[in-house]
Amino acid sequence: MAEHGLRDGDYDVPYTTLHVGKFNGGVQVNIVPNRCVLDFEIRSLAGDDPEVLIARLRAAAEAIVAPLRGTFPEAEIVVERLWDYPGLGTPSDAGVVNFVKGLTGANGTMKVAFGTEGGLFSQRLGIPTVICGPGSMAQGHKPDEFVTVEQMARCEAMMAALLTRLEVGI
Repeated sequence: MAEHGLRDGDYDVPYTTLHVGKFNGGVQVNIVPNRCVLDFEIRSLAGDDPEVLIARLRAAAEAIVAPLRGTFPEAEIVVERLWDYPGLGTPSDAGVVNFVKGLTGANGTMKVAFGTEGGLFSQRLGIPTVICGPGSMAQGHKPDEFVTVEQMARCEAMMAALLTRLEVGI
């Protein structure tokens, strides 16, 4: 995917990625498994077409299986889409970005390769979207995940600023 897709150097990972998060197969170490299941996630950049990515993945799977069918006709790789969410690509000069900067007092922005619902709001519903919140992914999604008291205080200040703006009509 890194070789054939879009690239955006503003992201911490500048291309669409595929991550296998779960791998399960077999019942015993001395028995050849009759099946294996890989649960994976594609985190695509906002401009990469998920349909094209899935089609490429299915074509690659077929290329692996096709030569095996002469000996094992039942050989198959099934790619099943359970859900999807598009990447978020809000431009750094978008009005919503400037609005949130005004609430937080921050001057910078960053693009990260996180999976969020932001792309659904932006691409599918047409709602200008940013992802903003307390904490750091350096402590996220792992044992002993935490948000510091200082980070929560900054979040509380941002929410208070948002409420004030809403009261006066933004």
